Amino acid sequence: MDDKSRRNLWQSVRIGVALLGSVLVIYGIAVNQAICTAIGFISVLLVYYLTFRSNRLREAWFNHSMTTVVRNIERANNYASQRIPIGIGVFDKEGHLQWRNRLFNEFIAVDVPLATPFEKVMPPPDNNFATLRLRDADKQIKIGDRIYKMLVRRIQITDNPEEDTGLALYLTDITDRERQKKRYEEERPVVAYVQFDNYDDAMKGLNENERASLIVDVTKAIGGWVEDVHGYFQKYTEDMFVVGMSRKGLTDTISKKFQVLDRVREIKSGNRVSPTISIGVAADGRNLAELSQKAQAALDLALGRGGDQAVVQLGDDMSFYGARGSVQAKNTRVRARIVAQAIHELMVGADQVFIMGHVNEDYDALGAAIGVAKMALTLNKSCCIVASGQGPSLKKLETVSKDQSDRYLSLFVTEEEALKRISSGSILVLVDHHRAMLSASPKILQSIRRRIIIDHHRRAEDAITDVMLQYMEPSTSSTCEMVTEILQYFENKLQLSEVEATALYAGILVDTKNFAVQTGERTFEAAAFLRRNGADPHMVSLLFKDDEHTVLTRARIITEMKQPLPGLAVAVHRCSCQDKDTPVIVAQAADELLTMDDIRASVVFSQNENGVSISARSDGSVNVQVMMEELGGGGHQTVAGVQVKGVTAEELMPKVLELAKEQMKESDTDESNPAAGHQEIG
Repeated sequence: MDDKSRRNLWQSVRIGVALLGSVLVIYGIAVNQAICTAIGFISVLLVYYLTFRSNRLREAWFNHSMTTVVRNIERANNYASQRIPIGIGVFDKEGHLQWRNRLFNEFIAVDVPLATPFEKVMPPPDNNFATLRLRDADKQIKIGDRIYKMLVRRIQITDNPEEDTGLALYLTDITDRERQKKRYEEERPVVAYVQFDNYDDAMKGLNENERASLIVDVTKAIGGWVEDVHGYFQKYTEDMFVVGMSRKGLTDTISKKFQVLDRVREIKSGNRVSPTISIGVAADGRNLAELSQKAQAALDLALGRGGDQAVVQLGDDMSFYGARGSVQAKNTRVRARIVAQAIHELMVGADQVFIMGHVNEDYDALGAAIGVAKMALTLNKSCCIVASGQGPSLKKLETVSKDQSDRYLSLFVTEEEALKRISSGSILVLVDHHRAMLSASPKILQSIRRRIIIDHHRRAEDAITDVMLQYMEPSTSSTCEMVTEILQYFENKLQLSEVEATALYAGILVDTKNFAVQTGERTFEAAAFLRRNGADPHMVSLLFKDDEHTVLTRARIITEMKQPLPGLAVAVHRCSCQDKDTPVIVAQAADELLTMDDIRASVVFSQNENGVSISARSDGSVNVQVMMEELGGGGHQTVAGVQVKGVTAEELMPKVLELAKEQMKESDTDESNPAAGHQEIG
């Protein structure tokens, strides 16, 4: 018989005896039989006693069993808490340690007693108790040479939910995972394209032995760089190389600021033209095909910015290195002739031509626009020049040359007028800029998909894409110089009028500071061509004359100049609102400051209610373009600027001084040690 059957039998017996005893008690009382009554009463008491004793025994057994279970659970919990591969520490609302497991002590490398303050367990500043108590968080910390993932969880450590909560920290050792991840990142493939960017100029005038020696020296410099980073390289054309390396090799190269650029530039050739290379690097791609495409795009960007530099693509970011010296002017006009023929064909096939410069047009943008309009009018094409309506240059041009330029002044239209004329066969020629944010009319830019770019600035990362023809020459002085060269090859019978030649001549003068900076032999050739075609220096001098307000404002800016660094002049112009003349006045003040003795670079801030505009100038020894690019602007090595919204000159000044100090330091290093590397901030 099993236990259940026995319990049921015993239960039945007790019930039967209890009933029988009750009957005997009732019968004995009824018939007055004391013996029956006593026997019945004793039977009932016996059943009650046995039942009570049985229940007590069962209760004692149950309590013992539950105690054993609870004890086993507590032992299991304690064992699990101590043996789980996670360090756990619990702190009260005051930040005192209340409990921790063995692994927590091992992770923090010290056996801390209970009630130890939080700051002694997890040293600040990375671990601040008041900050951690604000919300649950996950973070990564380093203790010694180990890396841990720390989960921060707020907990209620008392029965009163109104009281402040404490903290529970969970530490997981992820050192091996992070090291493996770092190793994986360091071993990821990187593809680079290297181009001997001034190959033709460097080889010109050399005999065969000198040519072979120069090629060997350049190849040896590139090979030395690749060998240092444990990569490989392959030459596949006379001026092109493909390089493969790991991400660690790229990191080492960046830390040395692409010294290979300087090593190549140090090579001496017989014609005094230092060889230079451009490098496009792609470090982030799904496969080798994508890496190759991105590396080629990076190389194109490096070449578009004038060469002698490296462009590194990593994710969505572009980093620029090198570009220490000025862009070497190219002596050949072959490309200008090819571009002239291409523009001729595009204009012939167009219904009408739209021309647009940058916002707040200067004489370079206006002169180049008039030059392009001359090409369209020569082909009897309908054309118009979209003006932003900002800046004094167009108004001055109207005043000075009104008797001679009615034909061209009628071509300048507003954005609204131009939008009404657009057709499917229209083309848009962008002059003196290549960034959408600088266009005189973003709506026109978006409305016309057939685009041509003519610009002399270094190519920026956010350059306008999807263009039919892009002619960018950072080595030229101005866009007007480029347009002048194109005009010479555009049409055999093309003749410039006096106002056309004067407008182009003014553009060259304003960007070269009267032929003082950024000039080459082609600059003077273009100026000579314009003078032969009637460019009037007297009219140009009238364009450059200033009114009393401009002169006095410029003088006040100059008198308030300071020299926070040797060789650097800084001034701040404050105005409640920026009128159309302010950018010109600030730029003129920056130019004027540069004429002072011992001044290598000048920076003028223009502060108004919207933010700060900066005009930066250099004598060529300091790359102000790099400084302005770091702040979101751009320009040339000697002329650059930027507009920053929502800040003051005082807030921006420390950053500008830091950048200027870095550029001047690297310039001094370059003068004393040509092998020193340079990283362009970008």
